Amino acid sequence: MPVGARYEEVVVCEGAFYANACLKRIDLGCGHKILIYGATGAIGTAMIQLAKSRGAVVTAVVATRHLELVKSLGADHAIDYTTNDFTRVGETFDFVVDAVGKTSFFQCRKLLNPMGLFAAMDLGAWGQNVALAVWSSVTRRNRVVMVAPRRLNGFVGFLKGRMEAGEFRAIIDRKYALAEIADAYRYVETGQKVGIVVIIVAAADEGEHAPQDSRTCAVPSSSIAHF
Repeated sequence: MPVGARYEEVVVCEGAFYANACLKRIDLGCGHKILIYGATGAIGTAMIQLAKSRGAVVTAVVATRHLELVKSLGADHAIDYTTNDFTRVGETFDFVVDAVGKTSFFQCRKLLNPMGLFAAMDLGAWGQNVALAVWSSVTRRNRVVMVAPRRLNGFVGFLKGRMEAGEFRAIIDRKYALAEIADAYRYVETGQKVGIVVIIVAAADEGEHAPQDSRTCAVPSSSIAHF
């Protein structure tokens, strides 16, 4: 536990774990330009912060209501996909990451510089990202990768340090009591959540007034809906 943090503030490892795996897989470094599509989910909010800790220039693609949020997380630029075609921003990137499974390499390839890489956190429509990743590997063009998390290799300790330094924070959308877990899953399935949804795990007689340090767990979006 990070010093001074409450339980619900540290239920971030699922999204951060996947985000970290992606940034390690693409070898994101200082000065690299990365565009993150779907930057307000559990993975996206974590990826913005982790990418900035690596010294990258981050562009986040989100809806209007989330523009200020991603800027507060450190994004250098934010594109409102409801009013602008993010594929026509007039610049290219070293990396484009689809954090929610709602775009594709074919839509984003014009955003990639000649050595740019598209990273997918989801299978994509009809599993196309798997096929594209295999094709990219076989042809050695290295344009598309599918990201799967591997060993933690000290990541929990690293994240603890970032949180204690005030360089990483959880974005919590809603909190539900354990008895309301079905409602929590239904909400996540709408695809509208921001960051994470937290389940408060408390004794039955504690009811809605469970103390702030009650044990908590996050509803993992990747196990509910792939977006």
